[in-house]
Amino acid sequence: MGTMLSRRDFSKLIAGTSLAAGTASAASGIPTRPLGKIGFQASILGLGAQRIGDRPMEQSVVDRLIHEMLDNGLNFIDGARGYGPAEERLGRALKGKRDKVFLVSKTRSATREAALKDIQESLKVLQTDYLDCVHIHNVSREDRYPDLEAALSEKGVLGGLVEAKKQGMTKHIGCTSHLYAARVLPAFATGQIELFMCTLNFVERHIYNFEERALPEARRRGIGIVAMKVLGGPHQGTQGRLVSPEDYQATLRYVWGVPGTAVMALGMRNVEEFRQALAAARAYKPLSKIEMAGLMERGKKLASEWGEVRGRAV
Repeated sequence: MGTMLSRRDFSKLIAGTSLAAGTASAASGIPTRPLGKIGFQASILGLGAQRIGDRPMEQSVVDRLIHEMLDNGLNFIDGARGYGPAEERLGRALKGKRDKVFLVSKTRSATREAALKDIQESLKVLQTDYLDCVHIHNVSREDRYPDLEAALSEKGVLGGLVEAKKQGMTKHIGCTSHLYAARVLPAFATGQIELFMCTLNFVERHIYNFEERALPEARRRGIGIVAMKVLGGPHQGTQGRLVSPEDYQATLRYVWGVPGTAVMALGMRNVEEFRQALAAARAYKPLSKIEMAGLMERGKKLASEWGEVRGRAV
């Protein structure tokens, strides 16, 4: 393997801080961070609700998951109109508890009228009068938004979100991106984007590199940063690529250490997965320079194996 860090050496390097360490000192809940400049303190761990809608799941499982999350201080839930029955299940689970979470949805529509229709449907199935944020869903998708200027115009999806905000249907406007980081910059330039959600993990740092291509501008504008695809998924069904004990711990620590990152929306399907993530959040300790160097070395190696897993990088 030459000078490349071996899997065994990497495991030893990252094992320096166990997931259980520090739990007692944070036993009351999850640490929080400011979500950009909107005046909200987000738990550093949030629920990415896609997994809730990906496969058959009993409502009782969703209810238990949401109940335990709220009891432990999680206050950020990320959903979308395109996540199957996820929003319907969340609406039932959050009944009577809506005010305890920052609730997000997304629209894949390209026009003003279609975006407003999506938001109205989300409000209905989530059983709420308002959303805390609605995102343009993966603004970097050229097939979804072939004419970006039109999408960001008054008659496009952004115009719909601006109107929804005026009507009180959403408090904030955001956009997400899985690939081609430079394509988010025109959206930022409109001055309407308050939250930005993107792919962040120690492997795709070397593929899509939102860390250098988009996040500096987001921070400059005071846009709240939300991390997704932290485990490199979905891959082989609903599993991520970074699920070994050492990779799981390393990628969460890496993402929480990215400057400006307020919260990661992590896909969790049951209470057991939540408890694992909760332990990591309570134990969070920034990577040392030595750990970071080793992680970047491993990330580059894996990036060469993964390639452009989500599509165009530049």
